[in-house]
Amino acid sequence: MNQHRTFMRGLMVLGWLAVALTAGCGGAESRYLDHLDRGKQFLAADNLDKAAIEFRNALQIRPKSAEALYLNGQVAERRGNVRGAVGLYESAIEVNPDFPAPVASLGRIYAFAGLPEKALTLIAPALAKHPDDVELLTVRAAAHLQSKDAAAARADALRAVQLAPANKDAVALLAALYRQDGDLERAITMVREAVGREPSSVDLRGVLANLYLDSQQPAQAEEQLRQIVNLRPRDLPSRYRLALFYTNQRRLDDAQRVLNEAVKAQPDSSEAKLALVEFVSTQRSKEAGEQTLRNFIAADPNDYELQLALGALLERDGATQDALRVYRELIARGGSDAPALTARDEIAAIESRRGNYEAAGKLIEEVLSTNPRDNAALVLRSDIEMQRQNPAAAIADLRSVLRDQPQAIPIRRALARAYMANGEPALAEEMLRDAMDAAPTDPDVRIQLAQLLLQTDRIDQAVPLLEETVRRAPTTVPARELLVRAYMAKQDWVAARVAAEDLKSLQPTMAVGFYLSGSIARAQNRLDDARRDWQHALEVQPGAIDALSALARLQVASGQAAQAVARVEQLVAQQPRNAAALDLLGQLYVSTNRTPQAIEVLTRAIQAAPTWWYPYRTLAVAYLAQKDPQRALQAYQDGIKAVPDAEQLTFELASFHERQGRIDDAISLYERLYERNPASARAADALAMLLVTYKTDQRSLDRARDVTRRFADSDDGILLDANGWVRFKRGEYADALPVLQRAAQRAPDSKIIRYHLGMAELHQGERVRARSDLETALSGSAKFAGADEARTALASLEDRTG
Repeated sequence: MNQHRTFMRGLMVLGWLAVALTAGCGGAESRYLDHLDRGKQFLAADNLDKAAIEFRNALQIRPKSAEALYLNGQVAERRGNVRGAVGLYESAIEVNPDFPAPVASLGRIYAFAGLPEKALTLIAPALAKHPDDVELLTVRAAAHLQSKDAAAARADALRAVQLAPANKDAVALLAALYRQDGDLERAITMVREAVGREPSSVDLRGVLANLYLDSQQPAQAEEQLRQIVNLRPRDLPSRYRLALFYTNQRRLDDAQRVLNEAVKAQPDSSEAKLALVEFVSTQRSKEAGEQTLRNFIAADPNDYELQLALGALLERDGATQDALRVYRELIARGGSDAPALTARDEIAAIESRRGNYEAAGKLIEEVLSTNPRDNAALVLRSDIEMQRQNPAAAIADLRSVLRDQPQAIPIRRALARAYMANGEPALAEEMLRDAMDAAPTDPDVRIQLAQLLLQTDRIDQAVPLLEETVRRAPTTVPARELLVRAYMAKQDWVAARVAAEDLKSLQPTMAVGFYLSGSIARAQNRLDDARRDWQHALEVQPGAIDALSALARLQVASGQAAQAVARVEQLVAQQPRNAAALDLLGQLYVSTNRTPQAIEVLTRAIQAAPTWWYPYRTLAVAYLAQKDPQRALQAYQDGIKAVPDAEQLTFELASFHERQGRIDDAISLYERLYERNPASARAADALAMLLVTYKTDQRSLDRARDVTRRFADSDDGILLDANGWVRFKRGEYADALPVLQRAAQRAPDSKIIRYHLGMAELHQGERVRARSDLETALSGSAKFAGADEARTALASLEDRTG
């Protein structure tokens, strides 16, 4: 009996403990569910800020909740943070692989990012377990559609709509398939029925409005757009869409009425007011738009956003001085407030575009002294730093911006350009590949990455990237142009001709396709075809300087110099301040021994474009042709003074000094160039190689070591060679050899690198390899600096062998 009583007491204690534990868990669980429910309500009402708070709170209670992770991903995706959404969906799938919602959402992102195979692979296991899940079926239909499998897409979309006749994604996709088949009436009927089932669905009404527009039924489209506004009276994009409809119908009064109503619905919204101003400016007159904006400012003089917009409007209309006045008034009133800082940024941007970098820099520093993380100021400063050939400083600023804007593709592209200018192609490539992951359909990112691959001699990687880019964006001219150039670099003339013909068909009124087609013909020695293409390029664009230059050179080579000169003289007569045409004419005069005329037109070219380095260089060449080295020297020096960042002038002048035996003058030029731009790998390489070629004192050898030290980890064969050869010249033979071996791997066709490697191998006792590399270096017409030393070394090896 006592045992029984003891046992029952134990059960009661356990029961009370269970109740207590359940009550405790229920409290947390209840709060978790409350946060989810409120978040879903906010999400349905498109209140993303409040939805995000609720879903984050839910996640704090249950960090491993697949549903909370998924819903946070929904908020991120609707905010445009695709990368953040992908991470949250992946986390939700990892927590619960059987939860189909995040799988469908992630699959949809892949499908519409142009990765249908990845989408299909992702959703296949989930569909095997949930064959009737509407969202998964819809994603698979979208992926099939992307893969050009219309039949499979239609089967999945039909099944999805049968299961959920009002599901907006399934209905929209099936409607798109019907529309693609030309069956607009069937699409309209299906979507209209779906709207009948879900009359409050803004998305379905939007699809129906588009279908009505496609079928030339504007009255019915208008009705749907008006219903959307009624359903979401405070949603500005809905009102803008209705206003755009009226604008396209040329019902301007109705469009303006809708935008006026938007201002009344959101009286505190600067966005609504500026939308009305933009409409009035573009559809009525610039003056009326400006007056409308000034009226809004008069009614609310403390709305600084409107005043900044007035400055931008004036600037856009060419009234730069009036815009500056508006910005300066803001600065005077606001001091260091955010609008006043923005006004400083705007003035700095104007000054930067004018080339007045000193004034721009002063304003930027004022902004950054108050707000060191002002992204607009940092971007502006990075632009100026790039103009001043200081990519290292630009990188620091752009990295700061990227920390605040990790999804900003333009910042990633700018950072990649800075890395390339700083001699860091690996980091540039990493930045562009990250950008391509974030925006896989952005053609500009793909084009920039392809350019980098071409610059680093990876043609085989660049070509498929460009081919895919052209498939995804077939009307993108820069991608097609670069693809032609890539095929040419690969010497795949058949593919290059086909791609050039495609470009000509796409843009028959642009010269570029015909210019490239002519260049391919010239490379294949089809001179008549080349001439015909270049002439056509000039017919569609008479000022196309590349085609004009190519045709002129062909005519000179064919003994038709007079015709070439006459054609360019005609363009110069029509455009007397066209610096490019004047420079080309100067080149032609030099090649036809008309040096005085060349000097005259090149002087005019410099007057027309005093900050363009090329005419200075051509003028120097003209003086050299006239056997006047002093004036050639002066032309180079004038060019460097006018365009101090034009490295090519410095290199040519230094080479000129070297040929004249003025080695110290050449070294001094490279030193000044390197001091002005210490990030320039080319300047460092040239300085070091000149030092170790002509100097043997310890100070010079140490200087060469210092400027090439950073090249030890480079991926560039030329820079590795500079580092290795400097070590060799310093007597560090064991350290030099592995660096020169890597250089030869990166640039196997370089005779100079083979010569340097052979000498290092010889000093390390690797005679067989030394002999092979020196023979390779001296094969053919070996005319490089050090060729005589290579022959002597090779002869000594042969003597020892004998």
